[in-house]
Amino acid sequence: KIGNIMMQKIVNSEHFEFLLPPNKRWFSPKEVAYVIGKSDQYVRDAFDNQKILGHILSGRAPKGAERRKTYQISRENLLLYLMQTANYDFEDFSDYLYEILKNRTLSQLLQIQHIIDKLIKQS
Repeated sequence: KIGNIMMQKIVNSEHFEFLLPPNKRWFSPKEVAYVIGKSDQYVRDAFDNQKILGHILSGRAPKGAERRKTYQISRENLLLYLMQTANYDFEDFSDYLYEILKNRTLSQLLQIQHIIDKLIKQS
């Protein structure tokens, strides 16, 4: 049972990967805001309320001066947030896709198959 749950989380995580720049490990609130379509203030508030997980780094400052906080959100935590806030999972997505495809003509399905084959070869 745990193996199935882990596999579903991996599939769900992969479902959102295309939203993120490849090979980027850490994100600022502004970058996260762009990905999720919210403001960077929303992201900082969500971070402070532990809806988005990450790390806070304090900048250097003279004694008594305020220190500037830098928020850093890892790729994994951003994916976790996307999975938690989605009202669907990959199975739902594929079910909807099936519903759309089942009413296509054979000619349309063959065109779609050709596109899918090209995408698979590019992967």
